[in-house]
Amino acid sequence: MLDFSAIDPLTLAALIACGLAGGFINTIAASGATVTLPTMISLGLAPGLANGTNRLAAVAGLATATWRFQQAGAIPWKLTLKATAPMVIGASIGAFGATALADRWISLAVAISLLFVLITLITKPAELLKEEPVVANNQTTELGPLFYGLMALTGLWAGFISLGSGVMTLLVLVLAGKIPLKTANILKCFVRLSSSLVALVIFALRGDINWLWALPLSLSSMVGANLAAKLALGSQASQWIFRSLIVVVCLEAGSFLWRLNPGLPA
Repeated sequence: MLDFSAIDPLTLAALIACGLAGGFINTIAASGATVTLPTMISLGLAPGLANGTNRLAAVAGLATATWRFQQAGAIPWKLTLKATAPMVIGASIGAFGATALADRWISLAVAISLLFVLITLITKPAELLKEEPVVANNQTTELGPLFYGLMALTGLWAGFISLGSGVMTLLVLVLAGKIPLKTANILKCFVRLSSSLVALVIFALRGDINWLWALPLSLSSMVGANLAAKLALGSQASQWIFRSLIVVVCLEAGSFLWRLNPGLPA
């Protein structure tokens, strides 16, 4: 039986707030883990446990978003399933690698991924923000070996650390798969839900989840995802999330680089 009274009120409030933000960002853009993962580590959770705990919130939020998109009839299932298979295979391998690493290496990977996400956002704004019509369910899209290989590598990273994998998934879908951005964003939710679910099972079996923190984080993530799903096809929402994500990644990357330097005070 979980005793939620054991959580400090400020910690609980921080988990709820970052869960809302993470679920919202994951749905309407990508990389909600840039908020949830560093926040849990800064609150005192070991990087390995934070990495596993974050997976339940990701699954809860992405499942909510997928349900909302399915209700709207917006998911091109044939295309989605083609993109999902290599992602799930890669995530399975990546999750095993993450659970075998020491916390200091996970912290380093988090810092590197934050910088990668920031560089991607700064150098690829046109590709990420351009508006395209949504692909219909009966529309065919040719996907080559390069696309499947890149999706498998993206899944590998998603299973390993998750952070930054949302942006990577969007880039592969849009640039390698030639899938319109709006469709890619919708498709991304189910693709990442599948890979996150595989990783969640692996982390849970190894005991790398703090369930006391994971539940409030996940419930608030569902609320954030539900709100974002209503805006995901809007014309302006991605602009605001894009700008907010750059600010968040800058702050978090700076925080991690500061912590990684042994010559600086914590």
